[in-house]
Amino acid sequence: MLLIERWPGLGTIPRVPLVDTPTPVTHLEGVSARAGTAVYAKRDDATAERYGGNKVRKLEWLLGDAREKGARSIVTVGGYGSHHCLATAIYGAQEGFEVHAVLFPQPSSPHVSEVKRAMIAAGAKVTTVRTAAAVPFAIAKKVARLKIGGASPYLIGPGGSTPIGTLGYVAAGVELARQIDEGEIPEPAAIFLAAGSGGTASGLAIGLAAAGLVTPIVAVRVTGPLAINGPTLSRLVQNTVSLIRFHDGRFPIVANEAVRAIVIDGRHRGPAYGASTGAGEHATSLAGGDDLRLDPTYTAKAFAALLDAARDQTYDGPLLFVSTLSSAPFGPLLTNALG
Repeated sequence: MLLIERWPGLGTIPRVPLVDTPTPVTHLEGVSARAGTAVYAKRDDATAERYGGNKVRKLEWLLGDAREKGARSIVTVGGYGSHHCLATAIYGAQEGFEVHAVLFPQPSSPHVSEVKRAMIAAGAKVTTVRTAAAVPFAIAKKVARLKIGGASPYLIGPGGSTPIGTLGYVAAGVELARQIDEGEIPEPAAIFLAAGSGGTASGLAIGLAAAGLVTPIVAVRVTGPLAINGPTLSRLVQNTVSLIRFHDGRFPIVANEAVRAIVIDGRHRGPAYGASTGAGEHATSLAGGDDLRLDPTYTAKAFAALLDAARDQTYDGPLLFVSTLSSAPFGPLLTNALG
């Protein structure tokens, strides 16, 4: 891993290798022609063959931490169609953990139903609650029962966006900077990605800043402002940089630069978490022409924001989209998730 090659002290942090790196960067020719500006994609939909997406990068470090702490079970949380919970179910089971997912409602769709079915097929023990407000009580109850039963639970919050989990996207930022340096794509004028809990944007900003690139990162918020906002992102960035420097003091002090690079865009959230939007549906159709798959909850909204920026000429130069939805086929997950 390039991050550890550059800062070897980070090799002391437990990690479970899951990601096929580097993930490709590609030119979206059809989208570029329609948008009137060059558009590229960082294909983190292909982080792993079995099931990709951005959550796999975070789980490398989170599952390593859980194993180091002697956990036997994982407890996590998300919406009915949570890709984070699905990825945790798949890779948690692969690494020998019993995975428990507390799920809260989101608008129903065939995609949401498919994700939930795959989660259960992967062996996740699912608890559903009627409202998001009931999540903290449900998690506390689940953790208490597991402790009583001796299962040593490890709690992973929404999206895995802790300083440990965010290391996955610090690594991705360093990886992307090398791809730019080596001419695989031009340096983007701005980077667009979906933001639910903030770990992807925070880590990417840190990794790029450490590599000397302070590129605007447009975090397209798909959750409410209480879940992701300026202060929460600032704390996550600061705490992640502190964690890194604790293990390797040669890592540059880039927290302030990283925080300034992140722009939160809440205009595409829609009426509620998980609700589709007309702009997102248009973005999905357009991206499909370049074999880029989007989902209505996260990536369609981020891609719609990119298209708006291209139309309005908000940024002078090429735009980069971080594709965070797994492109792995769902069939094997639904029929034989545990291999």
